[in-house]
Parts: sequence; structure tokens; C-alpha cells
Amino acid sequence: MPIHSPQMYSVSMNELRKLFNHSIQTGMVMVDEDEKLLLVTDQLLKVSGYSADEITGVPCPQFFKMRATLRELYEFHFRDEADVGEWPHGFLLGKNGEMIYFQFSMLKLQCEDRSIYLLSLKNKEEGTALNLLQRFSDAFLKDINLGVLLINMDYRLADISDRACQMLAMEKEHIRNKSLDEIFATVPSQHQLVQRTILNGAIVRNHAVSWTNNQERFDLLLDSNVLKDSQGNIVGAYIIFKDVTNMRSLEQMVQRSDRLAMIGQIAAGTAHEIRNPLTSIKGFLQMLRRTFGDRGMDKEQNFTDVMLGEIDRINALVNEFLMLSKPKHVAYERICVTEVLRGIVPVIQNEAILYNVQLHYEASTHLPEVTADIELLKQVFLNVCKNGIEAMPDGGILTISGRVDTAERNVCVDIHDTGTGIPMFVIDKIFDPFFTTKDTGTGLGLSVCQRIIHDMGGTIRVASKGFGTTFTITIPYM
Repeated sequence: MPIHSPQMYSVSMNELRKLFNHSIQTGMVMVDEDEKLLLVTDQLLKVSGYSADEITGVPCPQFFKMRATLRELYEFHFRDEADVGEWPHGFLLGKNGEMIYFQFSMLKLQCEDRSIYLLSLKNKEEGTALNLLQRFSDAFLKDINLGVLLINMDYRLADISDRACQMLAMEKEHIRNKSLDEIFATVPSQHQLVQRTILNGAIVRNHAVSWTNNQERFDLLLDSNVLKDSQGNIVGAYIIFKDVTNMRSLEQMVQRSDRLAMIGQIAAGTAHEIRNPLTSIKGFLQMLRRTFGDRGMDKEQNFTDVMLGEIDRINALVNEFLMLSKPKHVAYERICVTEVLRGIVPVIQNEAILYNVQLHYEASTHLPEVTADIELLKQVFLNVCKNGIEAMPDGGILTISGRVDTAERNVCVDIHDTGTGIPMFVIDKIFDPFFTTKDTGTGLGLSVCQRIIHDMGGTIRVASKGFGTTFTITIPYM
């Protein structure tokens, strides 16, 4: 039987049922003149997820979305013998909300006392050319530099863009069609990118979130909305998120640079005035300490020791103030980061022993040379490692490793601790001057480190997910 013809065939319903039984591997649909579904082949039932009872007698437009009525499509495309060219297209709305695109041919039959439309469908899996919308959808998910998640009504992942897979550190083949609860099972509910309320119509616009995939931290702007059919029923939802990490880092760096420059100017202008009286006070205290010692006045000698210690602390604070301005007498040279790390490992090891921390140094012998000040670079590594060790008062593991980012032409040093992590409401403040969670800290250590690395053209980034923290120090190489 030809698929379309200028004639109207006259057949019985039994003959049509036999045709459907023999066409079990073919996508075929039988519709009456009122566009109600009479018969659907098992192949289409399997693809759509519906049973025969759920779909029989239901208006065709509820499941099959086309640009015109069946009568109009038949009159325009299939009434005459002339070749219709490319078959018309539409999409089948699956039970789980998935849109299955297809092309179709149509035959009009006279069945007993009524007219019947017989549709033969071919979807994209059968090699049919996709329409423009579907081509754009596929290209969008594959090529766009955005994270995109498509979610069906069963709260399963219908599809995901390649960029989203990169940011989530997941493989598309392993997570597609899985429940979102299963995909994000290891993430606390308050930190998940997707919430079930999205299927209830919750709309999100430009929502700022942070995401750490155990390797890298991202600052994201997230939008979400529901997908509806022509009757206004929710059939799924989508989430789109954009990586704004670099933009936010640049904004924060500019703000911090302004603050550091102001503090540096104040420090540079007052350091001399502060150090002069401190030098005099320290000198007289040292003389008193010697006198108290000669006279056996141990109690008074102890008092001078405390005061001298506090004066040293003030001097150290003034020095850190000065480091917030442009470091003076910087000697940039070509250095090997591996050699720098090897030189300070014994110092870090001694500090780690005091806190019952194990040090793992993963040496890399293939790191390219960078242009930096070796003493200032040592100061940065020691400061960050010391912070990591102190974050594990009950013991843990501190891991230092080097690697090369050939795409960005950076040498990267990762310093990871197994402490309790940094809370999300704190992590954006740790580089701010005077911000500290330590009882005796000045809050200037990380600010100074950031300024040193920034002047070398590099960056310091931190990632923490509640069970450990990783500082990544990057320095460009030529």
C-alpha cells in the first residue's frame, strides 16, 4: 500500500488492525476526522511511555504537536500525487515531558462509514532530517559556553550541555536520565544547584551561587524556569548557569587593590613615625631587663620580656602593613618553583609535626620556570601552608602538589588540607585586610600573599566544600 495517494482507499477496521499488527516496528498512528487517536503502534507507545489505554480516544493535539490540523496538512501536502518534497514535521510529547521530534507522511482512508487518517512517523533515531528548531537545540547544548540542564516531570535529567558536564565534573553518559536526587546525592540539599520546587513553577533570575567540583570553584549566575505545552501544563523545566568566576574575581581584586593601596599609603606614611619611638622604647627596655637580671629581680625581668615581645609584635605588624603597598627591593628572576618548594618542605614538615599533621609533597620535575622573587614566593607558600596546618588542630593531611596549565600557560601549586573547610559566607572575605578567624591573627597574611602573587601576574584561588580546603596559586610562565 503506498503511503500517500490521490485516491481515497476503502478498508475495514479489521484490515487496519492487521496492518498495525504487521507494522509493529513502524511508527504509525490512526486518527479519526475529529482528530481522536484510534490506534498507535507498540513502537510509538514504547517511545512515548504511554499505554494504549492512556492514549486511545484522546485528542491527537494533546500528544502530537503540529503546525496545522490534520485536514489542513493533508490538503496541502498529500492530496495530490506530486512529490511533497521534505515531509512535514512536529513533535511527540512523551509521558515524562520529553519532546520527540519526527517527520510524517499521511494517508486518508474511508473506513466503513467514516474517514480515517493514517500517519507514518519517522523520528531522528531513524535518520530523519531534523527541523531547524531541533538542530539549534542540539547545537546549543553541544557548543554553547553555558551550563544547561533539562529536567522532566519525574525530576530526572533529560539532557545536559557539555559545558555543564565540565563545571559539574560529571560525564553525560553516566548521569543522563538519572534522578537529580541521585546525581547530587553527595551534596547537601542547601548547596544543590537544582531544587524540586522548580517543577512547581519557581522562577529564578540571576541567582548567584558558588559550586565546587572537588577540583575547582566556580561563581555562577543561575536562571531557571518551567517548560509548558500548548495547554499551559508544566512538562519539565530548565536551568541555565553562566560561569562568572573570572569577572567576579576581577571585581573583587579591584576592590581589594583599592583598599590595600589606601592601607599601604597610610602605612608608608606612618611607619617611620611608629618605628622611631618603638626603637627607643625597645632600647630602654633591654637596658632595664639587663639591670633587673644583674640585681636578681626575676619578676620585673619577666615583665620586660613580655613588653619586648609585644614590641616585636608591633614591628611585625608594621612590616605587614608595608607589604600591602608595592613591595620594595623586589628582585625578579627566572626560578624553578619545584626547587622553591623543595627548599621550604623541611620548614613546613617541622610545623606539621607540632600539630600532628602528615605532610605529602608530590614533587613535579617538569614545571617550567617562572619570573618571580624567590624570597617573596617562599613567604607565600609558607603562609598558606601554615594556615592549612593550623586548620587541622586535631591532625590531618596537608598535600602540596605542582602542575602545569598549558591552556592558560600557568604553573599551578595546589595546597590542600583535610580540615573542616571554610564556610560559604566566609570564603569571599578571607583575602580582605584585617579579616581573620584566629584569636591572635592580624588578618593581613592572606592579603599580603595575594598582593605578592598579583604583582607577579598570578592569582590565588580557594575552593572549600565543608570537608577540606584547597588553595591554588598560579604564576604565568613564558
